[in-house]
Amino acid sequence: MALSKFNIFIDNIIFNTLTGYAMELEPWEIEKLKGGEVPDHLKEVVEEGFSTPGDLESVLEPLLNKPVLEPTLLLTYNCNFNCTYCFQKGFRKDLTVTEEVMKGFINYVRKRERGRKVRVTFFGGEPLLELKKIEEISRSLSDLKYSFSVVTNGSLLTKSVTQRLISHGLSHVQITLDGPPEVHDKRRFYVDGRGSFNTIIQNLREVQDLVKVVLRINIDVNNLNEVYTLLAKLVEEGITRIRLDPHFVHTNLFRNEWWENVIPKDLESDVLVKFWEKARGYGFEIPHDIFRLGICAAHIDEDIVVDPEGKVYPCWAFTGNPLYVKGRLTQEGEVELLNRSLSGRKSLIIHEKCKSCPYLPMCMGGCRFLSVLDGKGYHGLDCRKETYEKLVKLLKFLMR
Repeated sequence: MALSKFNIFIDNIIFNTLTGYAMELEPWEIEKLKGGEVPDHLKEVVEEGFSTPGDLESVLEPLLNKPVLEPTLLLTYNCNFNCTYCFQKGFRKDLTVTEEVMKGFINYVRKRERGRKVRVTFFGGEPLLELKKIEEISRSLSDLKYSFSVVTNGSLLTKSVTQRLISHGLSHVQITLDGPPEVHDKRRFYVDGRGSFNTIIQNLREVQDLVKVVLRINIDVNNLNEVYTLLAKLVEEGITRIRLDPHFVHTNLFRNEWWENVIPKDLESDVLVKFWEKARGYGFEIPHDIFRLGICAAHIDEDIVVDPEGKVYPCWAFTGNPLYVKGRLTQEGEVELLNRSLSGRKSLIIHEKCKSCPYLPMCMGGCRFLSVLDGKGYHGLDCRKETYEKLVKLLKFLMR
């Protein structure tokens, strides 16, 4: 039995980056497997999770043909916040989604769901500024296996709004906090300059038991040390039934005032590992999906990302940028491809140097947006091997 080249050994744990299987074994069993020998009592589980085909191309198609349709609709570029690092600030428009685009989106979903589950993401700007449009679209799709999530700054997500959205299929929300109040309020404030921390904390307290909450924390050198104070504050406020999601602030395609504040790429892995170790110490769980496959919306054409004008982009990070318009959504629910080089299959490039890397399934050549920011172009290699080498060591916490 040939062992997969995507197997990684971390102390007494074997982990397969393609299947997601992980198993803690005795030291002698690990040594046997490292030598390519499979003990008889492990043959069944090894065949199932640790002996996948060596050629990633042979397993890509099943991964890309998903059992769920996951389109995104950017309802508006308008926002009630004026965050310092907003990636849309350079091209924000006073636009909200038109009836024609809404109709096109609904028609698109109906034509392509084919009996599958449908999970829509409502994005912005601030999508809850268009609450009634979320309800209208959701009513139009309610006869399907439909649910939706909202990426929101959290200021408008009151208990009553959450209950209202749950009745239409809300499954989870993503909200952002960047530190304790004295830090967060200097980064994520209302358009009139008021801080937003207290409002968001109040809403989090009230909705964490109603809906799944992903709490995003955007990290750069200006709030790196205060992130841990935020974790303590969350515990103090009783906000613990949430999933943490740390992200790094990056430079922007049209702005450069944050270049000097970003965490250097070679330090990102150390920051992430320390974050999760600290979070675990405060009682927060390390989510299994930090080890997920590196397939994203940019790789899957049917998971369209549509803005209020009906323009289709590879992913959220490119929305509003005229250089990266992939296509146009028609009122009939068809996508007219305008830039074939941005299509999903052309976005998934397995570089020659990646083919022997055991972390390839988690990375898939890296993020298209970060490749652009790094000056390598849309189809460049965004290698994150060093980050994954350190992150997988966190598996030891999940195995206990």
